[in-house]
This record gives sequence, structure tokens and C-alpha cells, in this order.
Amino acid sequence: MTKLTPEEAFELGNRVREAVVALHKWRIENRDHLSRSQWEELDDREVALLNFANSNFANGVGMVLDNIQAPLSRLQANIKHAESAVDHIRSFQQALDLASALILFAGAISSGNPAEIPASIAALENTVDAIVNPRGPDDAE
Repeated sequence: MTKLTPEEAFELGNRVREAVVALHKWRIENRDHLSRSQWEELDDREVALLNFANSNFANGVGMVLDNIQAPLSRLQANIKHAESAVDHIRSFQQALDLASALILFAGAISSGNPAEIPASIAALENTVDAIVNPRGPDDAE
């Protein structure tokens, strides 16, 4: 059973926080194009992510990476890619998708559930890829 050290959990939390800050900056820059409900929905997602980053990750409690095929460096790289994907967001839906994927990722990691972690990593990678490399009209809104 491999546990994240408190330092590793703290670093992972910092990376999540950096991604949230980037999403927040996008929301501020696009406030004129967001409805009040869209604004509030993204705000709610940001708060949820900050709560994960500030409590679960900073404490390092229950951070077990058991039986997964992803080293800590891959987890950190995925969050960094998510942060850089913010520069490619073209729609509210993409912002919401990214925030949701980060919440799923953070929840899976903090729960230590080895069955959920790989799925959350794949969801985050797929979301980032869809934002950075749009393939259809729904991705390019």
C-alpha cells in the first residue's frame, strides 16, 4: 500500500489550487459572457475544489494510492495540463467540464479509492484533450 506523504499531498493540493485560480481568472475575464447562473455555478465548483485543496490534500489524510498505475508525477502533470487548458477554454460548458473533471479527480484521490482513481485520471485527460484539441462544433462553442 503506497501512501502519499504529507508533502506530496500538499504539493498535489497546491497544483489543484493553481488550476482553480486559473479557472477563476477565466471566469472573471469572461464575466460579460456568463449569465448569473453560469457565474454562480462556476463559483460553486471553484469553492468545492478549493475546499478539497485546503483540507483533504493539505492534511494528507487517507491519501492512499493503492493498486493504481499512475505515479504521483502523472497525477501532478495532469493537474498542470488542466491548468494550461484554461487558456484554451472557449465556452462556459468547457469551463464547467474542466471544473467537474477536477472535482472528480480530487475526490477520487482524496478518497483513496483505487477503483475510482484511474477513471478520474482518464476523465481529466479526456476533458483537457477536448478543450485543447476540439474536434467538433460542440467543443468549439
